[in-house]
Amino acid sequence: MANANSRFHYDVLIVGGGPAGATCARFSARHGLNVAVIERFAPYSAKRTSAGIFDHTWKILELSPSSYPHPMKSPNVATFKTLNNGKELTGMLSAVVSKLNRYVYFPNRDEFDGWLLSLAMLEGASVVHNTAIRPHDIDFKDGRYHVQVGNQVHTSEYLVGAAGTCCPVYRRYFGNSGSWPDTTMFLTEVEVLESEYSGPPYVSYFNFMNSGVFGWTYIEGDGWLHLGTAILSKQQKIKKADMLLDEFVLSLKSKGQLPENFKVENHPTLGGSIRMFAKHPMSSDDGSCFVIGDSAGLLQLDAYNGITNAILSGRLCADAISRGDRTGNIRNKLHRYLFTDVLHDMIGNAVPMLKRIKPLS
Repeated sequence: MANANSRFHYDVLIVGGGPAGATCARFSARHGLNVAVIERFAPYSAKRTSAGIFDHTWKILELSPSSYPHPMKSPNVATFKTLNNGKELTGMLSAVVSKLNRYVYFPNRDEFDGWLLSLAMLEGASVVHNTAIRPHDIDFKDGRYHVQVGNQVHTSEYLVGAAGTCCPVYRRYFGNSGSWPDTTMFLTEVEVLESEYSGPPYVSYFNFMNSGVFGWTYIEGDGWLHLGTAILSKQQKIKKADMLLDEFVLSLKSKGQLPENFKVENHPTLGGSIRMFAKHPMSSDDGSCFVIGDSAGLLQLDAYNGITNAILSGRLCADAISRGDRTGNIRNKLHRYLFTDVLHDMIGNAVPMLKRIKPLS
C-alpha cells in the first residue's frame, strides 16, 4: 500500500453505497457509530432497473412509501402472475399470497439507491463519492482495516463489503476458493415505454423454454416497462444468446403484447451478472469484517426478494456491530426474520404469542 498524505479514522467503513451499504450506514450512524461509505458512483448509480420493495421492507427501513420522493407503482402482490413452463402457479403458493395481502412497490434503482444513501448522510454518515476500490487497496494491520483511496487512507475497526457481485472486500477476505465460486445469474434487461406494451404488467416466467431461464415484465412508476431474461450457470461466461432475450421478445409479440416492429436494439438495455454466494459466510471468524447484500449472495430466484434481503442484511449488520456481536450468525438471523415475519402476517392475530421479530434487539 502506497504512502498517503492524510488519514481518516472511523468505527465502521462500508465499501458500496447500494441498498445494503446505505442501510448499514444509516443504522450504524443512528447507533452513534462514526461511519463512512466508499461509493464509486456520484451522485447516483446508473441503474434504471426495477426494485421490488415489499410492505415489510419499509418496516425494516423504519420508513413508509409515502416518504419516498419519486414516483413508483404499488400493485397488490396477489395480482402478480408467476408462470412455470407457461402454466400459472397455483395451490399452496396462491393460498399463501392471498392471505398475506401485501403490496410491492417498484421505484427506479438509481433514484432509490440515491435516496437511501442521502438518508444515511442525514443520520451523520460520511460518503466518499466517485471512488473505485480494488482488493489490493485493502489491508489489515494493528487491529484496524486500512483502505487506500487515492492519496488518502481510511481506517476502521469494522469493515463491511457491500459492493455487489465484484465486491473487493469479498475478493480480499472471503474468496478462498477463487474469484468465481458457486452459481452465477446472468441477466439482460430492456427498458420500454409503457405505451408500447399491452400485456399484464407484472409477470415472472420461470423455466422459459429452457430449465434455468426465466423472464419478467415489470412496469416502473415513471411510464417505463422493464422486460428481461436471466439464466443460472456455473460457468464464468456465457453467450448472450443463451439468455433467450430475443425468443422472449418474440413470444410477447406472438401474444400481441409488443408491436411487430419492436426491436431490442432500439431500446436502452443493460446486463450483468450476480454471483450467488449463498453457501459462503457473511462475516470473518473474529466478526470484524462482513459482506452483505449481493456481496454475500443473498439473491433469491424470485426477483421480488433480492432488495429486501440486501436491506435486511444491512440492518442486521449494523445491529451486530453496535452490540459488539462477533458471533457471525447474520445469515441465520436474516432467514429467521423473513420466515417469522411472513408467518406473523398469516396467523399472528390468531396466535397472540407469536411476536414479530424486530431487527433491533
